[in-house]
Amino acid sequence: MVKRIRVIGIGLGSPLHLTREAVGTLRTVDVLVLLERGPEAGDRVAAKRALCAEVVPDIGAHRVVEVTDHQPEDAGGRDSAAYDRGVTERLVEAGVDALTHLAPEDEAVGVLAWGDPVLGGPELEVAAGWGARLSAEVDVVAGVGAPQLVAAAHRLPLGAIRLLTGTTLVDEYDPALGDVAVVLDDDLRGLELAELHPDLQLHWGTHVGTPDEVLVSGRLADVADEVREARVRARESRGWVIDTYLLRREGEEAGPAAKPWPDVQSISDGVLSLRPVTTTDWDLLLAENNNAEAMRWGFTSEPMTEQEARRAAARAVRDWRSGRAARFVMVDEATGLRMGMLSVIRMGPPGVGVVGYGVLPEFRGRGVTVRGLELLVEWVFTTTSLGRLELGHKVGNTASGIVAERAGFVREGVLAGRLVNPDGTYSDEVSYGRLRP
Repeated sequence: MVKRIRVIGIGLGSPLHLTREAVGTLRTVDVLVLLERGPEAGDRVAAKRALCAEVVPDIGAHRVVEVTDHQPEDAGGRDSAAYDRGVTERLVEAGVDALTHLAPEDEAVGVLAWGDPVLGGPELEVAAGWGARLSAEVDVVAGVGAPQLVAAAHRLPLGAIRLLTGTTLVDEYDPALGDVAVVLDDDLRGLELAELHPDLQLHWGTHVGTPDEVLVSGRLADVADEVREARVRARESRGWVIDTYLLRREGEEAGPAAKPWPDVQSISDGVLSLRPVTTTDWDLLLAENNNAEAMRWGFTSEPMTEQEARRAAARAVRDWRSGRAARFVMVDEATGLRMGMLSVIRMGPPGVGVVGYGVLPEFRGRGVTVRGLELLVEWVFTTTSLGRLELGHKVGNTASGIVAERAGFVREGVLAGRLVNPDGTYSDEVSYGRLRP
């Protein structure tokens, strides 16, 4: 009866990729499961058998179970997510059927996973399905992941890196992500990025760390065809391919998409001060969004939850560093009380910032927001390259318009049906602008 399922990372095919823990685990499990999917499943199963035989010479003493799904991705249509779900479900069913027929003494099962199980591949998700169905414990023995092996082969230091799959890459890639490692891209969809981002540096490799290793590196637009051809040759020579690649920006484009906002501790006029939002300001976010006046002019009838407020406060810190948005807390100098929030977001054409503001009900009518806007505008035009600030409010929100005009913003017009209401209808927006002096 299966009591424990161990998902074991085995690297990319070389015995040298296995950690001591992985080798030790291979020697202690009662049954080895060779889990594979796709048209190359048979060849990859054979490669796993050969690897185990080399690393653990007495592997014949273990029982080996093959659980495979040979259905090509085309059979699932163009919906890759649906294909992945279907494969996972079939592998779970096939594995449960196989494992329930093991001998009573077969309690520990090892599942071999390419690279590191937590960095892609179906093994961990499928094993979790088996564990749930069989009431068995599931754990992971970490391996050497494909991104690390490719980076080492190209002698590239890895800092902060984003991991994407081939199915999500084209839709989610943005230069602001920085260095990206791509796994599970059987169709090499990443090469499509050459049209939009030809100067990206591509560092690709297959069968890394083995005698059949193939590496290609260079400007994406220049080496895309070389990678395609190298992948075809690698598959023809071995019958299967496990590859991955890194996308990296070079030179001036390697910086963030927008410059971070200038560092500032606080801005003050002696009566009111502005300081950047921190993660501890989630309760202010909650109060500022959920009071009756804010809900009246908001976009939804659903109040903000504590979890959403905590996430928004955390995003404010990241948005400041990324240059997307600068969010401030308005603080009363005399009492230290937090009275509301102001923000400026870079959006629309370059050099334009969109301003937002809100004050707690107990501090309304005291000129707090006007003071805050004046401080914010002066800081933006003094320390950043923004040349225009914009803001707007729903028609009927007279108080917001009075604040905008007192702070020097000029009414410029009305945008019909631009802002959604809690009931699903739309309101016109009164728009204002203020230019750099």
